[in-house]
Amino acid sequence: MKSEFLKFSSKRILFSTVVTSVLMAGSPLEVFAADATEVQAVMQTGTVTGQVVDANGEPVIGASILIKGTGTGIITDINGNFTVSASPDATLVVSFVGYKTQEISLSGKKNIKIILQEDSELLDEVVVVGYGTQKKANLSGAVAAVDGKVLQDRPITNIGQGLQGVVPNLNITMNNGGAPGATSSFNIRGNTSLNGGSPLVLVDNVQMDANLVNPDDIESISVLKDAASASIYGARAAYGVILITTKKGKKSDKPTVSLSATGYWQSPALTFHNVNSMQYLTMMDEAYQNDGGSGHYFKSQVYQYAEDYFNGKYDSPVFFDTAYDTYKYGYCGNTDWWDELYKTSFSQIYTANISGGNDRTTYYASVSMNDQGGILKAGDDKYNKYNANVNISSNITKWLNVSAKIAHTYTDELHPTGGTTAMNSTAYSGLSSYSGMMKGDLSPLMPVKHPDGHYAGQGGYTNPVAIMEQGGNAQYKQNDLWMTGAVKITPIKGLVINADYTWNFYGKSSNQHVQNFYDYTAVPGTENYYPWTNPSSVTVTNNDDYYNAFNAFAEYTFSLKEKHNFKVMVGYNQENKHKKYHYAGRKNLIDSSNPSLNLAYGDMAMNGSETHWSVNGFFARINYDYKGKYLLELNGRYDGSSKFPHGDRYAFFPSASVAWRVSEEKFWEPIRGWFDNFKLRASYGSLGNQALDESRYGNFPYLATYGINTKYGALLNGTRPVAVSVPGLVSASFTWETVNQIDFGFDASFFGGRLNTSFDWYRRNTKDMLTAGQALPAVLGTSVPQENAADMKTVGWEVSLEWNDRLSNGFGYHIKGVLSDYQASITKFSNPTKLLGTHYVGEKLNEIWGYVSNGLFQSDEDAKAADQSYLSGGSWGAGDVKYEDLNNDGKIDIGKNTLDDSGDRKIIGNSTPRYSYGITAGFDYKGFDFEMFWQGIGKRDYWLGGSQFWGFTDEWCTPLTSSLDYWTEDNRDAYFPRLHHYGVNGGNHQVSTRYLQNAAYLRLKNVVLGYTIPRSITEKVKISRLRVFVQGENLLTFTPLIDSYDPETLNNMTYPINKKISVGLNLTF
Repeated sequence: MKSEFLKFSSKRILFSTVVTSVLMAGSPLEVFAADATEVQAVMQTGTVTGQVVDANGEPVIGASILIKGTGTGIITDINGNFTVSASPDATLVVSFVGYKTQEISLSGKKNIKIILQEDSELLDEVVVVGYGTQKKANLSGAVAAVDGKVLQDRPITNIGQGLQGVVPNLNITMNNGGAPGATSSFNIRGNTSLNGGSPLVLVDNVQMDANLVNPDDIESISVLKDAASASIYGARAAYGVILITTKKGKKSDKPTVSLSATGYWQSPALTFHNVNSMQYLTMMDEAYQNDGGSGHYFKSQVYQYAEDYFNGKYDSPVFFDTAYDTYKYGYCGNTDWWDELYKTSFSQIYTANISGGNDRTTYYASVSMNDQGGILKAGDDKYNKYNANVNISSNITKWLNVSAKIAHTYTDELHPTGGTTAMNSTAYSGLSSYSGMMKGDLSPLMPVKHPDGHYAGQGGYTNPVAIMEQGGNAQYKQNDLWMTGAVKITPIKGLVINADYTWNFYGKSSNQHVQNFYDYTAVPGTENYYPWTNPSSVTVTNNDDYYNAFNAFAEYTFSLKEKHNFKVMVGYNQENKHKKYHYAGRKNLIDSSNPSLNLAYGDMAMNGSETHWSVNGFFARINYDYKGKYLLELNGRYDGSSKFPHGDRYAFFPSASVAWRVSEEKFWEPIRGWFDNFKLRASYGSLGNQALDESRYGNFPYLATYGINTKYGALLNGTRPVAVSVPGLVSASFTWETVNQIDFGFDASFFGGRLNTSFDWYRRNTKDMLTAGQALPAVLGTSVPQENAADMKTVGWEVSLEWNDRLSNGFGYHIKGVLSDYQASITKFSNPTKLLGTHYVGEKLNEIWGYVSNGLFQSDEDAKAADQSYLSGGSWGAGDVKYEDLNNDGKIDIGKNTLDDSGDRKIIGNSTPRYSYGITAGFDYKGFDFEMFWQGIGKRDYWLGGSQFWGFTDEWCTPLTSSLDYWTEDNRDAYFPRLHHYGVNGGNHQVSTRYLQNAAYLRLKNVVLGYTIPRSITEKVKISRLRVFVQGENLLTFTPLIDSYDPETLNNMTYPINKKISVGLNLTF
């Protein structure tokens, strides 16, 4: 069967030759190292000639013949023949995709016949699946596999940053932008449940936080997308599974030591700047006057000093004039706040590992350090991560293998608190740990510091630089320790029994310091404390998580009559997690710079929680194939979860998948020369979902829980008591959410495996989602209990296309593209009136309802003739937004705000990211390697709003430069309406078609150029491989979005995504 898969018959020679000739002008062909094969040679004189054939004697067309150590080479012709000039002692390197590469020493031979042998390792490529592996050719479910090499040498702190756009429909979100220590969250195939839901992430078969894994330790990643491939994991896998396999040693491999070092510089990928001082004063006056004011908004002194400072006639950004203010400075500067807030920082990554083994024992050990510096100019924000990992496996006997793994991660990070802590959770300053600093109220008139060295602000403004420098920091530390022991028993041929036990301790602690500081003024003695970091305080938090997991499973493989092939697996899994959390805080530090609980005398606050969850389940899988053509897989899991009440804790979840390897049929033979492989797949499965939002439902959502207030807002015996509030109601029918998914797909390869493609279409139905049940009378006295009362449907597709080749001169190149899309809609929801603002049957999730705008009014008369008073009771005039009267009732409003009567609103867009894609392309030649990776979103509607979009939402805002195109009598074709602080500002800022944004983007996520020093040089100093490289991340971004937001974060108060330039080396002994 394998020989049929790769051979080229004489009837297909002409077509293959034409295709090969065209593609060889610039096409990719992988080289696979292999053993030498049979060489038949006849001594002749003259140039070297020969023929390359496969094991069946069929000519191999387009095989690469390269003279080793040179750039000279040629490709075999239509008959597999070649002619090349070579010295008698030359060595020929012969390669072709799907066959083992071999080296042929001429030894004076002039005519040779080379018989290539199939590369069985390629044909039998295995993919990690649930509790085992499968040949890729025999997969019947939707599984995507990624080599760990995609993460190597990247200047990243977690694997999510390296997987964006690599796997179709694996959607990754950077939770806090580019902040040091920011994590990634994962989603597979789009919208899951109204209650949230994310994929199960397993590292070596145990549930771990992927953000803490060392990317350099990863061997491979498998993404189980459909219910059939994920169902073996039961109720935690309703929305897919990500399987991460770490590196291990190899048998009969001498010790190998690898070192790598990377240093990189990072700064914001995109920059956004406020208007200058003159523009700001003009805009403030415009808005003030449009709201009915006259003259200037500020006192006259501000304008004169600001103009003189702007033009270089006055050298101070402040002035003091008692006619202006008796004790405060007047501000007249021209500050570009983005430049004052962010900087370029340097970070570094170091890794080292050793691996090897003999016939009985293998080992792998690694250590790494990731030192990430932040880009806050005045804040000492940083993140340090240290990983250590040891993985040992040993064959005690021929039938018994034992293995052990220990992994430890320690992190230490520092961020400005901005006055926000666990005790003071409201960000009154607008700033907090991990947040950005580009607030919308940073006046360009205000400098960073007064001439006397004190920070500006004076109680009227928040100065982020002052807060970074003086407002206190939060220090977070994490310890994550994993220990796993496993045994594998092979008592008889075909039977493998596995058992493993894992124990984990995870601890996270923090010391959150709020330091008060003075807002200094011009006159000593009139200063006051900045309000949002006063009083000083310290809060100490602690999380302790204990987790253990036990897996036992057996797999038996056998065949009947060499046609019917079976693999049967049964197993048991149980897991338990116990979590504790508490914090304690106290205000009024004796020394505001010394954050210790015992050195504070003010109000105290404390809180805590303790919870746990457990799951267990029995599972089974049967794989069957007939002659490798017809594939069947059946999965079942009887799963239980402690998150549901007695009587509803256990359920059975089945799945099935089938596949037909069409290319193995005899009728396929006429086209197998160029269409190598074609497989059709289909699957269906049903899974329960226990991954409810813990912050919302807790781990016992079927129990009514009391509300607790540790410091009630009233005095009792001179103190604020602990108060307990009445619990809400819980539905008696509370049970599992159920996820049913169907999937159809195909896999295909062409031209000897050079071109590969895969496609899947799926529909996922999430049933019995927990939402508020039917409306109850208000006399109930509490909220409506949550019930299994809603359904949702998600439909999507994904495709990947990849080309690999190598030319006769040794030039190899590759290109890969992935594309995916999804949309979700509500199919059941209790909303009988179809009220907008909540869900309704037929709704497509993330719909954007808004008005249709016909542009801007160009005269006061037109504005007064239109009835838009519902939107704003102010005075509409020329330059304000004009909306279309869709229902022709003579006024602009929302009607009854229902689906049937939405007034003048309609669906104008959808914020679901559509057509997510990634493109990878690269080459390698004579030691050089190059690769670039582009990632993007093809379509996404987005409503931004806020002052940094509009310019002003009130008088305290500072516009960005993107807001300068606003309506005036001299700029009637402006994009933005006329300026207001108040007035009809709210009316102008209604969601509408005119200002709906296209947040699609294309970003150069990674580009790398490397060079590997020739081994002939490095071997002289006992180095087997030395590679140096330069790399860039997020260097280019293309987007139609307005030039004031990053399309990945869409919020300037999110820590900026960083662009990075790195240099590094890889060293192997």
